[in-house]
Amino acid sequence: MGKETVLVCGCDGYIGSALTLRLLEEGYNVIGIDNLLRRDTVKEMNSFSAIPIMEMYEKEKELKKMGSFSFFYSDIAIDIEDLSFIFKNNDINTVINLAQQPSAPYSQISRIHTEETTVNNIIGTLNILYCMREFSPESHLVQIGSMGEYQVNVNTDIAEGIFEFEFNNRKSKTSIFPRRPGSFYHASKVASTYYIDCACRFWDIKATDIMQGVVYGNWTPEIERTGIQTRLDSDECFGTVINRFIVQSLIGVPLTVYGKGLHKRGFLALNDSVQCLMLAVRNIPAKGEYRTWNQLDEVFSMNEIADTVIDVSRELDFTTTKTYIDTPRVEVIDDHYYNPITEKIINLGFKQTRTMRDEIKYSFDTILKSGNNVSKLIDVVIPKIMWK
Repeated sequence: MGKETVLVCGCDGYIGSALTLRLLEEGYNVIGIDNLLRRDTVKEMNSFSAIPIMEMYEKEKELKKMGSFSFFYSDIAIDIEDLSFIFKNNDINTVINLAQQPSAPYSQISRIHTEETTVNNIIGTLNILYCMREFSPESHLVQIGSMGEYQVNVNTDIAEGIFEFEFNNRKSKTSIFPRRPGSFYHASKVASTYYIDCACRFWDIKATDIMQGVVYGNWTPEIERTGIQTRLDSDECFGTVINRFIVQSLIGVPLTVYGKGLHKRGFLALNDSVQCLMLAVRNIPAKGEYRTWNQLDEVFSMNEIADTVIDVSRELDFTTTKTYIDTPRVEVIDDHYYNPITEKIINLGFKQTRTMRDEIKYSFDTILKSGNNVSKLIDVVIPKIMWK
């Protein structure tokens, strides 16, 4: 392949760091931009990554050894001059927007946190769209949305973005599958979805809007080969449920399962998230096309997730149990029909890389080998932020 240029917004984040490694490994020119917000917000939670990570200046040096990499410390929601400069002075083929506050609980802490989430996620997306319109109209936007944009108990299969329906004996034209966000964070993602759709219709932007399941784990072949770790958080805001359960197991805290543990979500290993993003980079939509992918490996209930983590921890001689607590969220916690359609990524060749069990064991091993004192996280792994 030629030396195409990819702008990765949020290159220092959980997924962005791993994706940057893959892009460089495959010969792309990578421009990274990040305001290091994730590092700051995790510190705000009095937390830290269970797997030690490099400071950004150290990581930048190592990434430049791998290939063509340049880094800009900037906030795409505020520093529009910086973003415009990058677009004007580079021939960008693909823009990947991972520069988003990614936590539902964080957005529910206070009015200020909701406002920060809204500005960061929505204005950041709008700034990218306007820069694409003005400076790079032929480039392709790849945006990470969330399966949490959908109503989880809608009681029908969840279509991939565009669908048709019947009402009062009339068949609709194509429409975006209904959204009903589960938090203020998810509401910001819904807004971004509609802004992107508008930009495709108004300005002929090309966009792939990815409704992604819950990402977990810390393995990719590039991480294993280079030792450039991505973060693995476990606090109630930034630790996705499997990662949080793993750390709870290591420090002897019962796994905190909401309600009866019957509610279901879609899950995706980190390496498979990167795999899907690369499929989007390689498979460009038509001019003016807005397309949506539902991106996940498998659907599990919270009980199934907890039981798997408990089984793996026992294999490693850790005594782990689970406890049922009232959910701090406003969400469906009873058994429900949940079937997101994932045909598009499968048709492009997506295959699950490794089992969830293998990924969990790898994360256990990596944390233990790191020597990090995760017992210091004992005060941050118990959910306390309330929706009401």
